[in-house]
Amino acid sequence: METWEDLDSESGSKKEEAEEEANVVVGLVATVSSEAEPDSNSENENEVYAKTPKEELVESLKELLTHFEIRTNELIDLKEKYIILIKQ
Repeated sequence: METWEDLDSESGSKKEEAEEEANVVVGLVATVSSEAEPDSNSENENEVYAKTPKEELVESLKELLTHFEIRTNELIDLKEKYIILIKQ
């Protein structure tokens, strides 16, 4: 990667390319930063969960974990079948 001093001594087109690349990087950093900041929807979700009874949250979590376990077992079975097919 060239430094600004190197670019100053070279043609204008290389300097312009480097400035464009720098602008792209700055734009990407700004995008990632804005996505990382919590928005008001997150605060609203926290309020909803705070108002939900503990028993209901526990039941929802159990249901999600059950679905997760079922899908995990299905994937394990598929992986075993895939390995068998590859060995043939």
